[in-house]
Amino acid sequence: MDIIPTNTTSFEEIVNYFIKDIKLSGLNNIALFLENLDQFLYENRQSHLKVIKFKERVIQTSIGMLRFKRRYYYDTYENKYRYLLDAFLSIPKRNRYMDSVKLKIIEAASEMSYEKAGRYGCEDGLPASKATVCRLIKQTEFYIVDNYKIIKNDAKIHLQIDEKYVHIKGEKNQKRLLTATIFKGVKVKGEKRILQNRTIISGSKINTFFRRINNILEKKYKVLTGEEIYVSGDLATYIQSSPEKIYVCKAIYVPDKFHVEHTLKQQTGIIANEKELNDKDFQKDIISYLKDDINPESKKLLKLLKTNPECLRCYLDPNYEGCSQECMNSHYYATRFDKVPNVWKLKTIEKLSKIIEAKQNKNIVKIGFKDDYYDMPYDLETTVTFEDIYRNVINTDGMTYEMKKFFDRICDGYDAKII
Repeated sequence: MDIIPTNTTSFEEIVNYFIKDIKLSGLNNIALFLENLDQFLYENRQSHLKVIKFKERVIQTSIGMLRFKRRYYYDTYENKYRYLLDAFLSIPKRNRYMDSVKLKIIEAASEMSYEKAGRYGCEDGLPASKATVCRLIKQTEFYIVDNYKIIKNDAKIHLQIDEKYVHIKGEKNQKRLLTATIFKGVKVKGEKRILQNRTIISGSKINTFFRRINNILEKKYKVLTGEEIYVSGDLATYIQSSPEKIYVCKAIYVPDKFHVEHTLKQQTGIIANEKELNDKDFQKDIISYLKDDINPESKKLLKLLKTNPECLRCYLDPNYEGCSQECMNSHYYATRFDKVPNVWKLKTIEKLSKIIEAKQNKNIVKIGFKDDYYDMPYDLETTVTFEDIYRNVINTDGMTYEMKKFFDRICDGYDAKII
């Protein structure tokens, strides 16, 4: 048998070396292109733009730290300072991270500590600090694009409501984070029941929370006014009354069978099945048994049996899928928010929750437009085009076919003067 010598460079080392070299070469080529573009803008500027100094710009990209120098100008006509390169390419002011890097860090922060997210989101050896991660979450505006297509089936829509309590900075008591899962259909795979068309949402304010639920039911699930859906959860008063807050369709409250059976067993010692729970005489006996019980859960069950015993009939409905463990907040929020040392700001909770939901709902997260940019001088706007840059700055020698196509598309899309 042939023996590989121990001093032979391994396959992994060769690949890693090439990857590192490609990244470094790419960063150098990008920097060279940007500095050449800065030179081109300098040569085509008007006389009222006076060069003050050269200054280095450092930006963390997805392949490493990009460093390049560009000119800083004073505009004697408009009486302001600007970087022409930054203005021309719409590079945000005081921004050290590309949008893709920001998103990677913020998405990581929704699953792990800020320290780990700073390491995970950046290139090796260039981690973002905990303070930087915190600042990125606070200052970065983003929005969610929902491209998920509902799989058509005949199942009824189920809405399961729950809550998660989190430690909030400056608050003596924990704050309630409302959570909900909407699904339509269940796929059985072996012993597993997998929810179909699942959407998870959360909110700290109950009115906003239910507005979002109504909006999703109407826009995404296309519910009709008279269509029935099931609303499930524990015996909390706000969940029992939740059908009143759902106005786009007809919502029917169904208490989680586990909570009903558990409360019944704990307070009375009785174990009942679905048919017994729907027996009127049995219900009367339970009401009589619980009427003097001061336990909060007993009072909730007593109220349910007195005011809405019909809701228990859904247990016998084959279309009712019941409450699912896949809907519980522990699957999505608790792993990040439930650690005792963590104390959060409410806005941070809401932002990270949106990231968690986007990932679980198979949505796309995109950076918004809060950044501040330098303005282009008017006379330069009307004299410099991307075609000029393509001809005078970009060297296509050695470019791949795809890169050439990319710059061709830029020129085709910006054949008018740049604004």
